[in-house]
Amino acid sequence: MSLSLALCRRNAASNFGLLCSGADDKRERMSYKSMNALIALVASLVCGYSANLVAEEKETRAVTVVVLCEDAAAKKMIRESLLKHLRALRDLQVVDKGGYSSLIVYAEKTVNDAKNPNGYAIAIGHTNGYELRLAYENLRGIDNVMAKAVRTVAERALRDDLGVLRHLNVAHLDELSAQKLDAVTKTLVSDFHERQKSTD
Repeated sequence: MSLSLALCRRNAASNFGLLCSGADDKRERMSYKSMNALIALVASLVCGYSANLVAEEKETRAVTVVVLCEDAAAKKMIRESLLKHLRALRDLQVVDKGGYSSLIVYAEKTVNDAKNPNGYAIAIGHTNGYELRLAYENLRGIDNVMAKAVRTVAERALRDDLGVLRHLNVAHLDELSAQKLDAVTKTLVSDFHERQKSTD
């Protein structure tokens, strides 16, 4: 009797041990699965974040540069100096036409100025064509006289590569030397760049 009871107890203990062992294995398998799922989640988050960073780095805004000046040599010099500073910026791309915004520089040599006979007066304008594109796209198909009129104005402005004036400023150079021009154009481009960020 006691022998059979002992055997029953041993079998029960053995079965319980097997059950506990099975539960441990199951828990271990579950923890491995959880760990694998967690690793996969972290990896996907890291990859997604990296992809976003790469996308942000690759995202550029197209801009145009317009220089107006009667003196062809001065015009070329100013434009090249502006382009040098603009091309150093990774988030802006200079295009010939159809940019998101434009940097417009008008330069004129000062006349009848005894103090600065070689000086240049410079006017700087920033224009933005984004709102015009929005108006042109969003008013399409609306059968309203006012909407059609606004869309027509936007279409003509976009065709002529015009935009809405966003900023206007003036500057003066005592002379158009490479060093002084470089300092001024660097400031102009920096200001233009900062204002692009504020229009996001």
